[in-house]
Amino acid sequence: MKKNNAHISIITLVKNDHLNFIKTLKSIKSQCMNFYIEWLVIDGSNHDKQKEVQNSINRFFYKETSISIKHIDANLINIHGIYPCMNYGKRISSGKFIIFLNSGDIFFNKNSLEIFFDRTKNADISSSVIFGQAKIIANKKLYWYFPGKRLKSINRWLKYFEPNHQTMLVSKSLANKIDFPNNLNIIADGYWKREILRNACDVIYVNKPLIKFYLGGVSSNKPSRKIFKELMNNKNISFLRKLIFFIKYFFPKEIFFLYYQLQKYKSRLIDLII
Repeated sequence: MKKNNAHISIITLVKNDHLNFIKTLKSIKSQCMNFYIEWLVIDGSNHDKQKEVQNSINRFFYKETSISIKHIDANLINIHGIYPCMNYGKRISSGKFIIFLNSGDIFFNKNSLEIFFDRTKNADISSSVIFGQAKIIANKKLYWYFPGKRLKSINRWLKYFEPNHQTMLVSKSLANKIDFPNNLNIIADGYWKREILRNACDVIYVNKPLIKFYLGGVSSNKPSRKIFKELMNNKNISFLRKLIFFIKYFFPKEIFFLYYQLQKYKSRLIDLII
């Protein structure tokens, strides 16, 4: 396998979050694969935390020959924020396909990356999206699959929803046509996914869970007052999405876990209807 012929680039963002980074690192390390990948780690941590990240990379991958790892200091290149870093990562990646697996994100099992790779063999290399199910995990007892296992029509589902970006393997050429917009705050991710899917010539659905996604990040938590005001005043956000954030913002913090319950049953119900 030639190191300059990476088939898949994995892009990981980390900032002072070594424990969650280790989860992602171990997940990548565990993958069974006979093809070459590139792993870009874009690190906005302070100096000491960056040393921890580099030491962990060296310890786990010192004998690895099927992966090229680049640990990039985001502070040194003066790129800050989640979406500017994601845009930078996809621009400098060398793989034919890219996937974002940020700190704390993990593959569903050791075969996930191999399943993605197999689907690329029949895909349009210039304009494809390959995605599967995400196992959404709120806690040990509360989880669901997105899209659901009982879904009848993935094409109808895609009219109303987008998959988690962690489950989306995207042709690099397509990914670089569309940037994550900085002016949309925490919903820039949703905008990027919709535009990628709309512009893709080939969309391939894998009816299997490929990623475990743990709730608790910026987009799944109760928004702060500052973010809530920014979202409400943003003219680029639809009324329906503003309504969703309105409900999330005013949902009582003491019983916010019930919001996740509602998400689970809403997802199941829509899967049955669609």
